[in-house]
Amino acid sequence: MPKLSIDGREISVADGSTVIQAAEKLGIFVPRYCYHPALSIAGNCRICLVDVEKAPKLQIACNTPVMEGMVVHTKSAKAQDGRRAVLEFLLANHPLDCSVCVHSGDCDLQNFYLNFGLYAPRF
Repeated sequence: MPKLSIDGREISVADGSTVIQAAEKLGIFVPRYCYHPALSIAGNCRICLVDVEKAPKLQIACNTPVMEGMVVHTKSAKAQDGRRAVLEFLLANHPLDCSVCVHSGDCDLQNFYLNFGLYAPRF
C-alpha cells in the first residue's frame, strides 16, 4: 500500500490506485468530465490536471498511478492555471447556446466556468 501526500494530507491506498481515487478518499474533489469509476480510463478531457512534485509537467489525476512518497498538489497555482487553460479550450469549441440548452443550470462545464472565474477568455 503506497503512502502519498495530497494537499499536505497523507494517505495510504491500494496498489494500482490512481491519484484521483486517492484524492476522493481524502474528500478532495478534482474536476473531471471523462472519468467515472465504472468505466475504463480515457483521459481525454484533461481537466483533472494536478501538480506532482518532481514531475516535469502537470499530470492527469485520472490516469496517474500513485507511488510511494508521491507529493501531489491539486490547488497549486500551476494546477489551477493548467485547468483554466483546458477549460478555455473546451469553451472555445462549445456551442454558445447555454441560455436555451436543456442542461442549463445542471452542467459541469458551466459550474467549472463559474468556479474557475474565467470571465475574460482569449478566444
